[in-house]
Amino acid sequence: MTESAAQNATPRIPAWHWTIVGCAALLALLPAVYTVYRGYEAVGGVANINGTLLWTLVQNTIVYALLAALIAGCIGTTQALLIENGRLPFWGFWRILVALPLVIPPYVSALTFLTLLRPHGMFEKWLVSNGLTEFGALPFDGIFGVFGSAFVLGTSLSPYVYFPVSAVLQSRSQHLSELARITGASTTRRIRHILLPMVLPAMGGGMLLVLLYALADFGVPALLRLPTFSTAIYARYAGSVDRSGAAFLSIPLIAITALLIFVQDRFFGHGVTQVNRSWKPTQNQQMNLKTVLFCVFITLSVIPALGVPLGMLLTWIGSPVSAVERASIMPFGSIVSAAARTLVLSFLVATGVEVLGLLVARVLRHGGTLGYSIGRIAQIGYALPGIVVGLSVVLMLSAFIPALLGGIIPLVIALTIRFLPQAIQGMDVSLRLVTPSLEDAGRLLGQTPLGVLRYIIVPLSASGIRSTWALVFLGLLKELPATLLLRPAGFDTLAVRIWMPTSDGFVVSAAGPALALIVCAFVPFIALQWRTAEHLKTQP
Repeated sequence: MTESAAQNATPRIPAWHWTIVGCAALLALLPAVYTVYRGYEAVGGVANINGTLLWTLVQNTIVYALLAALIAGCIGTTQALLIENGRLPFWGFWRILVALPLVIPPYVSALTFLTLLRPHGMFEKWLVSNGLTEFGALPFDGIFGVFGSAFVLGTSLSPYVYFPVSAVLQSRSQHLSELARITGASTTRRIRHILLPMVLPAMGGGMLLVLLYALADFGVPALLRLPTFSTAIYARYAGSVDRSGAAFLSIPLIAITALLIFVQDRFFGHGVTQVNRSWKPTQNQQMNLKTVLFCVFITLSVIPALGVPLGMLLTWIGSPVSAVERASIMPFGSIVSAAARTLVLSFLVATGVEVLGLLVARVLRHGGTLGYSIGRIAQIGYALPGIVVGLSVVLMLSAFIPALLGGIIPLVIALTIRFLPQAIQGMDVSLRLVTPSLEDAGRLLGQTPLGVLRYIIVPLSASGIRSTWALVFLGLLKELPATLLLRPAGFDTLAVRIWMPTSDGFVVSAAGPALALIVCAFVPFIALQWRTAEHLKTQP
């Protein structure tokens, strides 16, 4: 290959690609710029923000996010290793089971744990009624605070780590591991030198998503009485008391996010995982003690995020309610209408965000310093609470394009800003499965940049692309703060219909919309998982 040919074979990003990615990054940057601007207005009034309270918010937020990410990382990675490498019977069933916690919003899980384990809750009342204890004898207030909140969120978001790790394991080559085994390498050494370097980037990307989710999460800490930046910001914004002070409190979230992105990039880098289609699910083996223990662990790992919420919701369906609460229960027709709105909105936004995420991730990997900067800027929106993103969109549109207010477009813009970083992270992990030499070959054979993207990158990254779309889609189904603020009149999603009675203390009224949301997420998610399993079975 001549020098000129080699230069022409280098992955080239066309102008239209740069234009779209630049607009996406600018769109994601606007809420952060607005937040900093409004926070600057509060500098003169910082003395009104108690220093002790500020330190408490910093401590609670960081510990909460780190613990949730650690719990999700341990559970999700272990599940992926056991299912993809453990030769478990009923392989497809376990893949679906560990992904199902995504269909239940974390705030619904928090609500069910709160009802079950709070002082004088259902579990303590059951113990007292059976003479096993007395009220106040056990520390049921442990569900409140940082550890209870981190446990609920970490178990609910473990699929955020399972999906990217399993996608890498599905696309990896068995040749290196087999060669190391033949040459006498022990299992521990094969895991340390072959398996871990392969899955660490995916594990780091998934844990980063959990960290960013926890930083901006409002529902779980609000229900479990954990003061964080998000709950403090929401209280100030919702009360319309000190919006500049709330913007000032948002600035640390932006700084922490920038630090997390730098750490993830510094330690997990931009490596490439070689694609080899020799992978296929290992054959099921007969049950023995090891496989039984593996199955028991996987089952126990999903009980807190799946079994407890579903059991409590089904219990509430048949519970007697007061006349006041009965009036707040949604009719079946209203639930169906809210479900249709939720599904259409989530599908359209998830598909658009997926395309943008793929384009940004490609620029991030092949766009040099400028592409790296644009890719990182586009991810800043995920650390902003949904209420901050929503209000910034409202204020900017009211100043420049007031005709758009009151419609669906402001909500779509806010949701795109919120979920674009999640798509970028998933797409970045997926693009690691495509070696640059394959792109070079496509360019040398005459393919345009769009042709390389369509015929080489997308097919080879299909598993990760499907997983990322599923994560974004399910996240959109459950999104709450921005939808509460920006939804048009009469456009209530299922998440809104869950939160409204819950905020008034009517937990039974929330059971119907919550179960409908689970069904809406369950059906397309099962179809996606089934298609992925069938695709893997057909690999040579």
